[in-house]
Amino acid sequence: MNGTKSQPVRLVQPGKGSPEVEQIYEEICRMKDPRWLGPLFGFFANVPDLLKAWWELQKQLEVLKGHVPRELTNRIAMVCAVASDCPRCVNFHKTDLIDRMAMSAAEVDKLHDFENADLPEAEKAVFRVARKLTLNEQLTDAEFGALRAAGYDDAAIVEIVSVALLEGGFARHASVFARFEDGVNWPARHTPSADYRKVINH
Repeated sequence: MNGTKSQPVRLVQPGKGSPEVEQIYEEICRMKDPRWLGPLFGFFANVPDLLKAWWELQKQLEVLKGHVPRELTNRIAMVCAVASDCPRCVNFHKTDLIDRMAMSAAEVDKLHDFENADLPEAEKAVFRVARKLTLNEQLTDAEFGALRAAGYDDAAIVEIVSVALLEGGFARHASVFARFEDGVNWPARHTPSADYRKVINH
């Protein structure tokens, strides 16, 4: 170690990417909102094929209609953010649930401690699985049985597991690696809130 500060990973800013990157950025802004084109996408845009793959997976799980209600998959993302203790991710998903999914702040706050919240047991069963996957804890037959009892079939369980793996990974990226990115220079119009900008790269 020579004591010099390592250079951050360059983020591909909107308006400065390849035509393929800009096309994906435009779709993200159109399908969600310009505020949701956050620094994570700028990170993946260094490899356009990876940007496309990650966005297609997120779009499939959280935007397009699937086997699990998209309000639920987006709440799973919030549970994963809380489990990872990532303030940036928590702010992102809280803002998303309030602004895009039309949830109240009080309802979103229940996801911080869902076990003790007045939520349906069927939802808690989903959140337990998501939290364990995020924390790399062993799942039990009983937890899968609870998903079955709540009416989730194989396709739904695959979606639940997939969004937890995706968002848990994103949260770990943000809480551990993002400080090595030049996220402080990411355009404010492409972040969900002023509070989100305060925790970029922290």
